Amino acid sequence: MTRFTALTILLFTVCGAKAQSDLELNRDSIIGWQYISNPLNAKVIYKPVKSQDGGVYSVWQQQASDLLINWIQQSYLPRGLVMRTIAKNDERWYLDGNGPLHSYGVNFLGYSTHFVKGKIDLHCCEQGQRLVAGFNDFPGSFIKGFNPGGMYFFAEQAQFASGDDDAQLTKENIDKSIQPNLYNYRTYLDHYHNNGQQVFKMGVVVPKNGEWPFKPVLVKDAVAYIQQQMATYPGIMQKNPYSVEPLKKNLERLKPYYNEVVKLNASYNYDNGINDGNGHYLLNSEAIINGKGSNKTFPEYNILVSTTQQTIDQTKTDGPLWMYFNLTPAIVNLEGNPAKFDTKFGTGISHMIYSLLNNFNFDFVAKWLAQPDTRKTMVYTPLKIPAKSTGNILVVPTAVSATSSEKNKDPNTILYEDFEGYPVGFLSAKGWHTHGRDGHSVENVTLNKINGKSGKWVSIPDMYTFYPDFNKPLGSSFTVNYDLYFGNDVQNNRTPLYFRLDTKDPNKSNPIDLHDINREGFQFAIAMSGETETSKRFMSTSSNEIIGKVKIPAFKANDIAHISISIKGAVVAIAVNGKEIMRDENVIPSGKIFKRYGWYCGVPGVHLGNIEIRK
Repeated sequence: MTRFTALTILLFTVCGAKAQSDLELNRDSIIGWQYISNPLNAKVIYKPVKSQDGGVYSVWQQQASDLLINWIQQSYLPRGLVMRTIAKNDERWYLDGNGPLHSYGVNFLGYSTHFVKGKIDLHCCEQGQRLVAGFNDFPGSFIKGFNPGGMYFFAEQAQFASGDDDAQLTKENIDKSIQPNLYNYRTYLDHYHNNGQQVFKMGVVVPKNGEWPFKPVLVKDAVAYIQQQMATYPGIMQKNPYSVEPLKKNLERLKPYYNEVVKLNASYNYDNGINDGNGHYLLNSEAIINGKGSNKTFPEYNILVSTTQQTIDQTKTDGPLWMYFNLTPAIVNLEGNPAKFDTKFGTGISHMIYSLLNNFNFDFVAKWLAQPDTRKTMVYTPLKIPAKSTGNILVVPTAVSATSSEKNKDPNTILYEDFEGYPVGFLSAKGWHTHGRDGHSVENVTLNKINGKSGKWVSIPDMYTFYPDFNKPLGSSFTVNYDLYFGNDVQNNRTPLYFRLDTKDPNKSNPIDLHDINREGFQFAIAMSGETETSKRFMSTSSNEIIGKVKIPAFKANDIAHISISIKGAVVAIAVNGKEIMRDENVIPSGKIFKRYGWYCGVPGVHLGNIEIRK
């Protein structure tokens, strides 16, 4: 026990917040297992613990939870995420919806990591569930009060649910080839679309000896159980006379589907069944969706399964029957195709899930569950060692163009960059950064050389803002010039490139995020279609948002738009290719000054270049 405890404490070492250099803040920086607020005590003496819900957690069960933490930490290195708290399922936490099952494990609660001027800032974000893993934890919900004949009923997640047809699934590569090594076990994968964006929920169960102690219930059996409950507890219908006719109609509706497994509406609250006030409930037949079809946008459904008193009793012993990983707990759904995750090193939720799916040794757990007599000598090793780096390191310019050299010598130049000295490819450079909407994900811009065009051109990844460090203040009067190149691969010529100026102090604020609403600034957007728009809003002075739109001739593929935004006190003038298209005599309230700026575009075929800001 001493050796086990010492190893666990080593992995839980608490690291103090420290300043990060610019080198450490590139994509290869690793947060690791830091800022754990409840580290285990090296001198802990385990004793049986009674939880809030009355369950007793034995010494062995508490040690098993700690062992699970140890396995996870060997398999995943957090990046862009601080695991602030690990809540064990004993006196501090218990799993919702498990009903009579006795489970024990961990809930990882984390903060998104934001960087403010080179330091990690934890004051901006809520703590949320990132991962739930436990022994005898259940992938679904207990159905309260519905246990005729000593049987217990649960709404189990469907192992694979989708609102798409087979052709669409094949096109998107959504099938068992996503993670073939896991399909020896029970892998839960819900798949749907949210405005075209693929969204997933994922979970994995490793049962002892491959035996899953829950059996699917057929519709005819569910109907018989409902009728049995009504006969055994007549007070249910007496107390709910308004439900008699709807219930009869629903039971009649289900007759053609008697030999199908019961499908349950996943959004239904299974605690809401009608009852007699004495704890005797009916399964709500309205929750059975057989014959109704599934919602194509959100196609999740649950399966009605049953288990026995013997299973319930076994979960209370020191021999766990299965282990469940909920990789997308609570409302943390996964956007993007799991088959296309960053295979080396990424950030945020996607990287965590990819790491666990590929690194966690589920086969070891299967052997550990099946061989209780040899557990003490079994040493966990991850299937793969967690990746620490993409190899995408900071680059410095190898040369400076004549134009850049001349302009940066001019005392009136605040910033000039044509990116000529950087190599083509991903740009991870001191002084230039990207900022994702979630605050911690990192994806670099791409530099391109375009035939016949001077300098190199930046393609900004979707969902990210591109911005420079703020070494020189903008002052009250300045001009921002930049060029846009419209490639021949622009799929939506109405998608604009945004430029925003705002008044927040960059030394005290998170990086500028153009996905957020414009609260304290001015922005200009222009699209290949010729549609342009300005927006100004200063909420601190109760200024309502004012939007201006102007249509100019559309651009063609391979065209360049030269943008000039001139600020003189409260006056702004915007010119495109030398022609003024907008002017505002009162763009900024008195006493305010612009301090931050950045660019955003969701179309990779629109390229940014030749950036110049002058006093």
